[in-house]
Amino acid sequence: MNKSSTIKAYLLTLFIIFLTSLLSMILLFYYMDPESNLSVAIATITTASFLSLSSLFTLVIYFFKRIYYRWEMFISNLNSSLRQWILLAWYILWVITFYSVWVYNLKTAILLLISLIFIELIFQSMTD
Repeated sequence: MNKSSTIKAYLLTLFIIFLTSLLSMILLFYYMDPESNLSVAIATITTASFLSLSSLFTLVIYFFKRIYYRWEMFISNLNSSLRQWILLAWYILWVITFYSVWVYNLKTAILLLISLIFIELIFQSMTD
């Protein structure tokens, strides 16, 4: 397989993950009764939200990086985009969790963001 078909397969897989997780998130939101089993409801909604956010944001950052690198992309750029947006999806879900359990504070959100930035810097230093 050449580089172009590998990247297209990667993007198609991410798009399929986005569509299916978004559909499952919408269906869970409308048809699931969270009062019968709260832990299952939270786990499934969180998983669907995480998959849809991370795959959507990976596709978005891919197109920004494609413009930045003047239409020349490598699979390593896609891997770094996926890693960065998985960390951002974790951040968004943790902030929502903090807010829902009344622990949210601006300082906790900033501390979580700083810790995720340091984790990303560790990953970038390991790949170089």
